[in-house]
Amino acid sequence: MSDIESLRKSLALSSEGLATEDKKKMAVDAITTIIDALGRGVGTFGEWEQRCLAASIITLRAGKYDDSRALARRAIWPEENRRNSGVARFPLRPGMLSLLELTRELDVARSMPPRRVRPVE
Repeated sequence: MSDIESLRKSLALSSEGLATEDKKKMAVDAITTIIDALGRGVGTFGEWEQRCLAASIITLRAGKYDDSRALARRAIWPEENRRNSGVARFPLRPGMLSLLELTRELDVARSMPPRRVRPVE
């Protein structure tokens, strides 16, 4: 099994039934793990990975922790799964183009308090 396959499997745990804070931690941990792995050369860091990680961090800021984690995991999808993803249309963001910039943005998002969901009336 390759390093990238091991990484994919390590991030496959379910967050169903967890508290909001635990879901946020899982999302932050997934993004951090992927950024660290890409920095070590476990996979390539290109436009696809930039888009996925930027979208993941933006979604984390919005308090959508499960979606954030799913978007981060897309950064390490096999090439054949990338064709029809909406991530391909996500614009590259200034300040979120390198692993260092993404790490800084993640630190900001990590420090934000959890968002409260308003009840639907």
